[in-house]
Amino acid sequence: MTVSEVISTKRAVRQFTAEPLSQEAMRSILNAGRRAQSSKNTQPWHFIAIRDRTTLRQLAECGAYAGHLAGAPFAVALVASTAASFDLGQAAASMQLAAWELGIGSCIASMGEPEKARAILGIPQDLGFDVAISFGYPLPSREQPSAPKPHGRKPFDEVIFWERWGG
Repeated sequence: MTVSEVISTKRAVRQFTAEPLSQEAMRSILNAGRRAQSSKNTQPWHFIAIRDRTTLRQLAECGAYAGHLAGAPFAVALVASTAASFDLGQAAASMQLAAWELGIGSCIASMGEPEKARAILGIPQDLGFDVAISFGYPLPSREQPSAPKPHGRKPFDEVIFWERWGG
């Protein structure tokens, strides 16, 4: 797949098969995050790779929309200083696109109870943690079409302005 194809076909996947991810696939996803660009090349992140089903179920209870973590064979907790949210977004996007290229789906989970989630993973208090990403092979279903919906994104001219707002 080309980069354009990966970007245009990527979708959030919240239901996964039970098939585990290979060590090679997990390392490829994690390496994509590690290689992401960051402000002034500070690389402010740490990633916690999670495969333990009990831990994934516990994290799934830390956010209203984090339930998909419980069914994922693999997840990554994104940890950094609290001022690094843009850089973490870069790493998250790189990991998700690398996964999709391998046929692995993903979805971001916001930790609505970050202190509880931090305790589960033993994350130090001086670091921020409020996002994890679930990864796994997509479960085929009627709710998850194999291709994005036509017209699923706003038209180009509705979101892009040239030179000035509204121009």
